[in-house]
Amino acid sequence: MKIGYITKEDPNDVRAYSGTHYSMYQALKSEFDEVVPLGPIDHWYKYPAKLKGRIKTFGTDKVFKFQYDIELAKKHTEILDKRILKEKPDVLLGSLVSPEVAFLETSIPLYLTTDATFPLLQDLYKSHSNLYSESIKNAMILERKAFEKAKKLLLPLDWLSKSARNHYRIPKDKIEVIPYGTNIKLPDVSIEELINNRVKSNRIKFLFVGVRWIEKGGPKAVAIIEELNKLGIDSSLKVVGCSPNLSNENIDVVGFLDKQNPKQLAQLIELYQDSSFFILPTKAECVGMSFIEAASFGLPAIGTNVGGVPEAVVDHKTGLVFNADENPQEIALEIEKLWNEKTVYEKMSKAAHVHYSQNMNWRNWAKRVREIITNLSSI
Repeated sequence: MKIGYITKEDPNDVRAYSGTHYSMYQALKSEFDEVVPLGPIDHWYKYPAKLKGRIKTFGTDKVFKFQYDIELAKKHTEILDKRILKEKPDVLLGSLVSPEVAFLETSIPLYLTTDATFPLLQDLYKSHSNLYSESIKNAMILERKAFEKAKKLLLPLDWLSKSARNHYRIPKDKIEVIPYGTNIKLPDVSIEELINNRVKSNRIKFLFVGVRWIEKGGPKAVAIIEELNKLGIDSSLKVVGCSPNLSNENIDVVGFLDKQNPKQLAQLIELYQDSSFFILPTKAECVGMSFIEAASFGLPAIGTNVGGVPEAVVDHKTGLVFNADENPQEIALEIEKLWNEKTVYEKMSKAAHVHYSQNMNWRNWAKRVREIITNLSSI
């Protein structure tokens, strides 16, 4: 079976969408006879669309998202239709391309996956919370058309499934929930040995990985570490992905690490291996790829009850999930209790890795996708 893989960016680029397109592409190639990239997709009309947005929002504080421009979406579809006619795939699978596929004319079965719906983005992220009315209208139109056009929605979270059903009235039997995997290639290491080393340590080593310090709850993470040290629990924090200006002897700002750079990737892997907990008290999160990365190393996570976090982290089983307004003192007390009960901490670490192995990895994702597509193709 030949799959036409649709992404807006180049799926051969490890940097594209934090490596998700690349990881998905490699996973699909392991399960299907042939996978043909139909991206990247770009068109010069994006510049007139941007200009149109600036004119329409001039004198206001509203944001115009050119990505949701109807004419641009139609031009992207024209590009795709031509590539589809040339490549003649048996099936199409699109990743995060609702605007680009909304007007497809092909009769080839289309499967779609995405890490968020537009209404959820509006609820979670500031970048989508103050949009021009036309952008909101267009985004809803394009996403609805894409979802309705798809033979199946292959969504990584039940949270997204509920949104598709509630906001767009997509039938439940048209949706399959298949968790994503990690975008880090795991080294050949013993997870049990890593966990044993952590259990023996007297110091709690926290790891924060996020590009947006405030949005991902960086200040709260710092406050939690400070509270733990006040309680007499020797605690430190490594900050990866951003470079906040901090002066704290227990906090080390590593900064951004490029996964495409072998040395920097090795440094990130070492940080995951050497840490006791992954911590990200985020205010906004969709799939929570960093939480999946942490679980792949058997690392318990500290997160918030936001977006897809409660599905990536099973509360009191693979980590601790708190309400976003929980104060740092209460969180620190819970962590102290867990750390002092090393058998419970060890059990939680092992459960995190099992959760990754059984549910949140690209191998399982690709196998499920193949089963679904194969079964529907035979009907």
